[in-house]
Amino acid sequence: MSDTTSLVTSRGRPLRLSQSVATALIDQVVSGQLEPGSALPGEMALCDAFEVSRPVIREAVKVLEQKGLVRVRQGDGTTIRPRSEWNLLDPAVLPLLLEREAEQQLKQDVIALRRDLESEMVRRAMTRLTESDFAEMAGHLRTMDSDIDPLALRRADSAFHGVIHRASGNEIARTIVTLLVSEAREVSFLGTVSPHYYRDSNAQHRRIHELLQAGDAEGAAQCMAEHVSTQWLLRRDPV
Repeated sequence: MSDTTSLVTSRGRPLRLSQSVATALIDQVVSGQLEPGSALPGEMALCDAFEVSRPVIREAVKVLEQKGLVRVRQGDGTTIRPRSEWNLLDPAVLPLLLEREAEQQLKQDVIALRRDLESEMVRRAMTRLTESDFAEMAGHLRTMDSDIDPLALRRADSAFHGVIHRASGNEIARTIVTLLVSEAREVSFLGTVSPHYYRDSNAQHRRIHELLQAGDAEGAAQCMAEHVSTQWLLRRDPV
């Protein structure tokens, strides 16, 4: 295998060779094949395993170090760090964790985090939403009521939430929620979302829209909390 070869991930994105090696090692760490406290195999062993050069391995290990997965100490080698020190929100780590059936508590924590952030963004958005914002939200609701294309439905769903995110002015919360949604969408337990899902989900979207228009920030925030808790990550709709 050439060190200049570009590989493709399971998501179809081309990767540099060092990133591909890093991805494989991240999977081994997250899955527990490489346990916390254990030593990462030496450079030569990794070179043989992946059929790459030492510079490629060194670059891949740097990626793991940046994500908080390993600790590199001169003379002591590289060891796997405790899970409590990992960057769990890293886009390369979170989906792998969420894919594991044993991670039910993590899934619940992710749901709770999005629920709390979005509820607070609804409260903040209340006084900042404009007539144009309400009109845009109504347009997305109509799409979710009438369209049958899953991609169009998903985009309309995201765009509806995006109006509230934007109006809240909380860029940190928006960034975290966007990360949670985009990465969680990649995992297998989400399944395929059917148009039937949007019939129930859109009823909650419409209620949020109505409460915001009526000036009931707390009611809208509570409805958003219920929406995220009951509709996101928990759905297992048939194809």
